[in-house]
Amino acid sequence: MKPPVKERPRLLDLISLGEPLLRLAPPACGRLEQAQSLEVRLAGAQMNVAANLACLGKRTAFITKVPDNPLGTLAIDSCRGCGVDVRYMRRQPHSRMGLVFVEFSVAPRVPVSVYDRARSAASTIGPTDFDWPGILAGGKLAYSDGIFLGLSESTLAAGQAFFKTARQLGCTTCFDVNYREHLWTKSAAHNVMKTILPLIDVLVINRDVAEKMFGYRGSDEELMRRFAGDFGCGLVCCTRREIIDLQHGAWQSAALSEGVCRKSRRHAFDIIDRYGTGDAWFAGLLWALLENKELEYALNFAGAMCALAHTVEGDVAHLQVPEIQAIMDAPANLQIRR
Repeated sequence: MKPPVKERPRLLDLISLGEPLLRLAPPACGRLEQAQSLEVRLAGAQMNVAANLACLGKRTAFITKVPDNPLGTLAIDSCRGCGVDVRYMRRQPHSRMGLVFVEFSVAPRVPVSVYDRARSAASTIGPTDFDWPGILAGGKLAYSDGIFLGLSESTLAAGQAFFKTARQLGCTTCFDVNYREHLWTKSAAHNVMKTILPLIDVLVINRDVAEKMFGYRGSDEELMRRFAGDFGCGLVCCTRREIIDLQHGAWQSAALSEGVCRKSRRHAFDIIDRYGTGDAWFAGLLWALLENKELEYALNFAGAMCALAHTVEGDVAHLQVPEIQAIMDAPANLQIRR
């Protein structure tokens, strides 16, 4: 079974719309209230997908606004360093970068995230700020998520314009519901999703979102069939993360396409850094779809990439295709690579 990627002569494999964040964390599992230094990394779900996919050798671009200051330069240079096309990363005078402060921990202390993103440069993106037809005419896949839509009324309008234009131009539209309760209520998000999901070809959900936001019940397959039936998405994926403890976890996923359900194997992992790992999974899935792999292969490639991403510090895993393929269907060979 071939996944629903439309074949067209386009210059970019993926165009992502979203917000970059600076992730600041005390070193060595330190506490935020006692921090005297902070490690800085670029983060943000929509950037993560574009950057991880670029590291796999695909041509990606990121649409956003960053402040016209050294922090904006840091964001642009970090994306460029991953191989992302930065021509649509617009500098915004008199604006600020969104921040997330992260406190890593060991048991029994729980990890902490504190967001400081109100009125960021990216949160001002509006529906007329970019030439959507001119940009999207050059892309195969158009990606964004529920985090970006929830930032502000203007980003919601921009996301709607982005996906409507992408659909009109024949791009394959890709969306992760990615609900974040610090941005909006479930009812507000649900009302928006009902207008966005009919525009989406490749949809990623999880059980928590399906049950609490949409009120759907049943097995993973039944949940996916509800989304496919209610919104017409061509490929619906349901992901499941197991957190056994702060240092160990596992990932599984399933997908529904053309009425047929496929499941991945269970990918277990140790945890060094779990931030951005779901985005790594989505990037792995999209890589396999762009390569016209069978759906079961795509799920296992994405799961292996997600597992490896948990072992890498930072939101972008910087993984290569061969190292992911090496652990797709069998335990990893842990001999030293010389």
